[in-house]
Amino acid sequence: MPVAASSVANNPDPYVNEYVTMTGAVEANLSKTSFSVDQDKNKPTGKDVLVLAPTLQKAADANSYVTVIGQLIKFDEKDIAARLKDYAIDLSPADIAKFKGKPVVLATAVINTAGIDIAKKPIPPMSADDLALQKIMTKLPPAQGAVRKTLDSKDMAGAKEQATILKQAFTDIETFFKAKNNAEALKWASEGKNHAESMLVNLGLSNIEAAKTSITPLGATCASCHGKYRERMDDGTFRYKPDF
Repeated sequence: MPVAASSVANNPDPYVNEYVTMTGAVEANLSKTSFSVDQDKNKPTGKDVLVLAPTLQKAADANSYVTVIGQLIKFDEKDIAARLKDYAIDLSPADIAKFKGKPVVLATAVINTAGIDIAKKPIPPMSADDLALQKIMTKLPPAQGAVRKTLDSKDMAGAKEQATILKQAFTDIETFFKAKNNAEALKWASEGKNHAESMLVNLGLSNIEAAKTSITPLGATCASCHGKYRERMDDGTFRYKPDF
């Protein structure tokens, strides 16, 4: 919901609990993760709106316009703690008292005049686990596509080759998740390997149609595990999400 800072300051109630895109000028940087926004960059109006940006990477430029995206609520320490469980309010006691009960935007993005989101978290470097999984995972999509193509064209030798690649990849994934004591992901990896093995058995019997029945459930095991234990970064790479 697009809204001006002045509209929020003058009549916040229609926007409470709504996700807003608020524009305004930075009035003051209040802490490492908070600042206030006013409508007029040339002079204070006394009607500033608080912005809490837990992932703020740098201070907003004073008196410059920003676009703030996030949920608007009334400032209440307990409510904010419940909504932002990993965030600790770092405002001064005076500012906490000043903004109590007043509108605050819990920002997920703060875009400056250069078009840069200064609340965007940097992409973490790939860990040894990330690199290990990436090496294995990148084998799966091309092998899945190729095995489908070779089965459709009745290329038995090609299908066996791709199914063998899939079996080995799932075996390697089993090894990875066994070392992590991740029973659920290990189960999915084992199911994927079983589907690849079933495909190979049916190919050994020259039963292409039966081999094809393993393609869809094999892909489903990939999707289940990937959705829960892999996190996509903005650059298209993935990170391993441990099972805590």
